[in-house]
Amino acid sequence: MRLKRHIRLLQLHISRRQQEYTLYASILFSICLLMFRVFHTGSYLRVSLIWNLFLAYVPFGISRYMERHPQEISNRFTWYAYFVVWLLFIPNAPYILTDLFHLFDGGVPLWFDLFVIFSFAWNGMMLGYISIRSMEKMWSARHSRWPGWLFTFPVMFLCGMGVYIGRYLRYNSWDVVKDPLTLLGDMGNLVLHPWENRHAWAFTVCMGLFLSLMYPLVQKQRL
Repeated sequence: MRLKRHIRLLQLHISRRQQEYTLYASILFSICLLMFRVFHTGSYLRVSLIWNLFLAYVPFGISRYMERHPQEISNRFTWYAYFVVWLLFIPNAPYILTDLFHLFDGGVPLWFDLFVIFSFAWNGMMLGYISIRSMEKMWSARHSRWPGWLFTFPVMFLCGMGVYIGRYLRYNSWDVVKDPLTLLGDMGNLVLHPWENRHAWAFTVCMGLFLSLMYPLVQKQRL
């Protein structure tokens, strides 16, 4: 009887976390594809994808921690400190999509590189969406009068701007601390001279709309 009870508990645990385990299996698949590429070509060309995926995991890990340890972040200042760090890192989740720009670098058949890069990009997107969903729920619990879209839409467009800043201006999340004045100067230039930086704003709007349109597909999922 005790063995059957343990088996039932294990089955219940797995069913509740099936999507999470599937995501981890997908990440493992991406890493295996990349390792095969390294072994086959002898080149470390795409290894930076692992670092990019780790950066995409950071906001996921932050939101997971906040969900599972609410008593440790019950203080208002502590909660918002976690939120600000999360907000700085969340653009790293969709950022991997822009690695598709390097699809034609060569070394393996084009279709294989497409699978390698897109699988990492897909996992980054899923980590980001799940994290945004978790943070949206926690934000709504604190600000019950706010409709959900007042949280998600700004976050999506901030992600779009963050991806642009990372890909084209070559800033990282930690530059907020490492080089804040230069970063603020470039951000101020984007705001004060929108027409001269219309490509930046067009990229931001397109990315924000793209992320917003895809979000409802995972919004109802539970991990």
